[in-house]
Amino acid sequence: MKNLLKNSKAVTLIELLIALVISAILIAGIYRVYISQQRSYAAQEQVADMQQNVRIAINRMLREIRMAGFGGKNENVNGSNDIINVFGNVNGFLNIVNPVNDASTIRGDNVGDSDEIVVLAAYDRLGRLDQNASAGATTITISYDGSGPKFNTDVRRYLCIGGKDNYIVTNAPGGATVLDINPPLRRDYIVRDGNNNLITPETPVFLVRAIRYGLRWNGSVPVLFRDLYPNTGSTHRDTVAEYIENLQFRYVLVDGTEWDMPANPIDIRGIRVTITARTQMSDPQIKEGGGFRRRTLNTYVDLRNLRDETP
Repeated sequence: MKNLLKNSKAVTLIELLIALVISAILIAGIYRVYISQQRSYAAQEQVADMQQNVRIAINRMLREIRMAGFGGKNENVNGSNDIINVFGNVNGFLNIVNPVNDASTIRGDNVGDSDEIVVLAAYDRLGRLDQNASAGATTITISYDGSGPKFNTDVRRYLCIGGKDNYIVTNAPGGATVLDINPPLRRDYIVRDGNNNLITPETPVFLVRAIRYGLRWNGSVPVLFRDLYPNTGSTHRDTVAEYIENLQFRYVLVDGTEWDMPANPIDIRGIRVTITARTQMSDPQIKEGGGFRRRTLNTYVDLRNLRDETP
C-alpha cells in the first residue's frame, strides 16, 4: 500500500501556476478577439446607419431639386420660365434656382462652409379644378383633395393649373373653395367625351412654392433641413437627416461651364451635389477627424424643366 501511495502522481504547485498562466493567456486572447468583433460590429452598424441616413437625405432633396421649374414650362426659351414671368417672384425669390454659396455668411447657425439652395416649382397638388372653368373667367372653384393646406393671399397665393398655367390668387376668403385669380383664365378647362358630352375633369391644381435645403446645427448635431417657407419670417425648418456635416452645390450652365456661384441663375441647367455624412459616435481606432467615420456622395441633377425650347 505504501508503494502505491508513493507512486501516485499529483499536481504540483508549479504545474498549477503554469496551467493558470496558460489559461489566463487563452482567456485574454479570446476576450480581445471578442472585444475586437464587438467594436467591428458596432462600427459596421454605425456605417450602415450613416449610409441609410445620407441615402434618405439625398433622395428626397434631389427629387425636389429635379422638379425645379415644374409648372412653368410653356415657352421656356433661354431660361425664361413662366413661374417667374407670371408671378415675378415666389415668396421673394426671383429665380427658379437660387444659389447660396457658403451660407454661414448669411445665417449664423449654418454648418461650416456648406451651401444652401432655394428652388421653385409647383410642388403640392392641393385639389382639382371645377368643370365650369372657362377662358376669361376671373373666379374658379377648387375641389380640395383633403384637409391639408388651402390657397390664400399670403404665402400660398401662387396657383398652377394642370402643371403649366399660373395664376395669382387675389381673394380666398377663409380658405374657401371659390377663388379670385389674376390674370383671367387663358383657356377653357372643360373635358368632353367623343360625343361632346361634358364629363368630370381631373385638371389638377398645384401650389407653387419655394423650398430651401441647407445645413444647420440642432444643438451639437449637424442636420440637413428643409424649409417650406423661406424668406417669410418662419422658423419652421424640418430636419430631413441628422449627422450631415457638409453640403456643396456646383451649377452647370447653358454653355457647359460650372460655377460655385453663377453670375446669372437663369443660365443654370444642371446641379452637381456633394453631401458628406458622419457616424453618430466616434471610433477610438480612428485618430483623424475627431474619430468619426464618413461617407461622401456625389451626384448630378439634370433640370429637365429648365431645358431650352425652340422659340
